[in-house]
Amino acid sequence: MSHRTYTLDQAAGLLNLGRNTLARRLREVGVLGADNLPAGPYRGRVHLVIVATGTYRHPIAGWTHYGRTEFTDAGLDHIAQKLGIELARLPHPSSRQAAPQPQHARS
Repeated sequence: MSHRTYTLDQAAGLLNLGRNTLARRLREVGVLGADNLPAGPYRGRVHLVIVATGTYRHPIAGWTHYGRTEFTDAGLDHIAQKLGIELARLPHPSSRQAAPQPQHARS
């Protein structure tokens, strides 16, 4: 099952921070390492943080591998809590009341 994920740029926007500020604060609390990839305790915790990998063609170095940190919904909640940032919560779909249907008069 695939999860919706957020790049560092997207997560920063949702947390009302700049990308560099978010990355710095996550490094300070031990979520990210110096390379902006998950630090030790967060490696392999795919319900919070994943690393998207790929390759691209660099004009000088040729084919180069990269890793990009992405946060799941649970990961975004976790880092917001860890950084002391309040996130607006949407009600869980099962807790929403159905909208009342209008009653039509019978003739």
